Order: sequence, then C-alpha cells, then structure tokens
Amino acid sequence: MVGGVGSVVRSIFDAIIRPQRFVASQTSSYGVTRVEAIRKFGSIVGVYAVNLVAYAIPLTLAGFGVGSVARQPPAVFSRVVASAGVTPSAAWQLLTAFVQNSLFITIATVITLVTFHIGIVLVGKSRGILQSTHTVVYTTSAYLAGIFSGVWYLTTEPGVRGARDLVRNVQAEFVYLIIDALGAGVELPGGRPETIIPGNISTTGEWILALLAISLVYYLGSLYFGARVNHRAGRFSSAVAVIAVALSPIVYVAGSVIAVTI
Repeated sequence: MVGGVGSVVRSIFDAIIRPQRFVASQTSSYGVTRVEAIRKFGSIVGVYAVNLVAYAIPLTLAGFGVGSVARQPPAVFSRVVASAGVTPSAAWQLLTAFVQNSLFITIATVITLVTFHIGIVLVGKSRGILQSTHTVVYTTSAYLAGIFSGVWYLTTEPGVRGARDLVRNVQAEFVYLIIDALGAGVELPGGRPETIIPGNISTTGEWILALLAISLVYYLGSLYFGARVNHRAGRFSSAVAVIAVALSPIVYVAGSVIAVTI
C-alpha cells in the first residue's frame, strides 16, 4: 500500500517537476520479442484505461456532460439496472455522460498518437510505435486531461463567463482564419466574434485560463521530451514531431470546412 502511494506521489512530482522523466519509457525492453512487445502494449493500454476512468468518473459525478433531460434507456438496460434497485433513467444519464467524457479525450489521444508518430517517422527517428504510444498515453493522461477538465469547468460554471467567452472567441476566430484562407462561404452558428477579449474576466476565470495555458505548455513540452528520450531524437526532429501534433487542429478544421462546402 505504501509502495503504491509512493508511486503515485512520485508520478505527480515527475509530472510537475520532471516531465521528461514522467514520459520516459523503458526503451531497452521494448521490442525485444513479439510476446514482450504485446505485453508492454497491454500494460500501456491498461495504464491509459485506469487514467481514463479516473478522469471521466469525477467529471461525470460532478454533472459534466449530464443532460438536463433524461432520455429513455434501452429496454434491456432498464431491466438489468432495475433488478439492481437503480433508477434506469438516472443510470442511463450517468452512463452516456461517462461515455461522452471518455470519448472526447480518447479521440484527442488517438489524433495525438497518429500525428506524433507520423512526425517521428518523417524525420527518420522512430524507434517503434510502442515508444510513441507510451509517450502519448502519459502525456494525454496528465496534461491533456487537465486541459479538458478546465474547458469543461468553463463551459458549465456561471461565475466564469468572461473566461468562457474568451476561449470561445479564440476558437471561433481560429476557425474563421481557416475559413477565410480557404475562401469558403461558411458561417459558424454564433457568427464571427466582434472582439476576442471580453470586458470582464473574474479572478477564478483568470486562474482557470492560467492553468489551461500551463497545461498546454506541459502537453507540448512532454511530447518534445518524449521524442528526445523515447525515440532518442535530436532537438530539430523532436520539434518536428511536436509541430505535427500542433498542426492537427488546422488539418481537422480545414477538412471539416471542405467537407461542409462540398
């Protein structure tokens, strides 16, 4: 028990103070044999699953992603849940919210993994997909989860409207920059923001924005360290891998705009 607690404390310390050590994988043992590689991959997936549950359950229980209107659950689900003495509609709300909270960050993790590994392969520094998977799993489980949690908080809390408007305006302006560059006649539901920075941002909102900025720096920085340590890439090659990840939102938005236009 003490060892487990000590491991968690050490991981938290490394994630904050030594991110390069936090994302470091056991490169000497990866890929020795096919069986060993499969076992290592299963271990990494297990770590991600545990971290995903630890991220999504508190958000779900706090009401994030839970709709105000209860939807009718499937009949089979209702029978199974009712037999356990649980209200089917409430259980279905929590389940769908949990899936939603898990799905968003899982998609982001997959996109990060694909773009990060493509960047490493392009510069010819790849030491295997396991090293990339290890890097991305630890990076997204800690830092990207923090970004998502902060955005969820801004979305639902009434006392941080100024910060929420700022984040939404930045996102909208980012999308419109791509729309303008493509010359597409597409409009967002809320229209183009008149100003980026709103008039008033509460102290709480400022703290959340600061934490989002710090988490973003850690997120990109840990990917850089992962390329350096786990793939033994140089500074330039590691920067290319990070740039590949940073460009993924542009590619995604551009593809979405083109699809809508077509």
